[in-house]
Amino acid sequence: MIPESTAEITPAWLNEVLGDAGIVSLRAEDLGEGLGLLGEVARLHLEYAPGADGPATLIAKCQSPAIENRFVGQLMGFYGREVNFYNHLAASAPVRVPHCRYAAVAEEGAPFVVILDEVTDARAIDQIDGASRADAELIVDTAVALHAAFWDNGRLDGLDWLPALNTPLNLAAATMAEQKLPDFVKYWSGKLPDDAVQFVVDLTPHYPALLEWWVAQAAPTLVHFDYRADNFLVGGSAGDGVVTVLDWQFCMRGPGPWDIANFLAASITTENRRAWEDDLVHRYHDGLVAGGVKDYDWDRCWRDYRYAVGQQAWSTLPMGDLDPGNERSRLLLDTLIPRYHAAATDLRVAEMLALF
Repeated sequence: MIPESTAEITPAWLNEVLGDAGIVSLRAEDLGEGLGLLGEVARLHLEYAPGADGPATLIAKCQSPAIENRFVGQLMGFYGREVNFYNHLAASAPVRVPHCRYAAVAEEGAPFVVILDEVTDARAIDQIDGASRADAELIVDTAVALHAAFWDNGRLDGLDWLPALNTPLNLAAATMAEQKLPDFVKYWSGKLPDDAVQFVVDLTPHYPALLEWWVAQAAPTLVHFDYRADNFLVGGSAGDGVVTVLDWQFCMRGPGPWDIANFLAASITTENRRAWEDDLVHRYHDGLVAGGVKDYDWDRCWRDYRYAVGQQAWSTLPMGDLDPGNERSRLLLDTLIPRYHAAATDLRVAEMLALF
């Protein structure tokens, strides 16, 4: 049995999947305020039978309670991807991830459940406030370690659960986006500059061709794909200065600069991104080269970064009708989306349309 919600997780079920851990009671504490649109997250406070021992808390993830959001997670394979990451790839990833005690997904892609050890006493990075320069450097260095280890070297071959960035479902996003375009224009007109809204309108019919072109040009690696401040913890029980990377539902194979663009464009204030961007992208490129990546010069890295920012500015369109679920998530979207478009404007990514 796979629980459909964290409320369905019982001591009996935990003892069954964890191997008779001696858990006699639990209390689930909802952690959903702003922690993602596609899943439910809870901290499980555990009590044990006399003589039994185990962690005081565990983290549980289940499918979203919102029907539309759950449908997206199931359709795009996000739930299955996270389960497979923890079951088959986490041990070989050269970055710190939470220790997974159990992960399973239904054959049809939902429901799913992941049970993780909690990283205690760690510091979160508030995405709305924006990361500091020191934290930004830590996050960039973490991306370097992840990407360099899998950079165009065949280590991801044969993982049929790990799609490429230009998977047919991603290419089909343009068709879905066309249906959502009127709502996007209605909601964001007056909130975004007119040229930012027009960029989304103009790019939509070209999106599949642009994505295919870019993926063909770029070297593939393991990308987290949702590489933003809310998905990192710093320090705590993981160790001083250690970054723990959370939430692997979106992971795929694709161009590494996607993660860097995702982080810099959305997880740093626009003012700081403008001041630090060149240094931090150079830090990323220099780190890749030092980590053994070959035939990847600075000009190509910068081009890939610009294209990634453009893709992500456009990708705010299909997100438009997801139910935020709470005020913090609504504020998060209303903060991130203008940042993406400010970065796209600063980098003149609309010029990419000249290719098509």
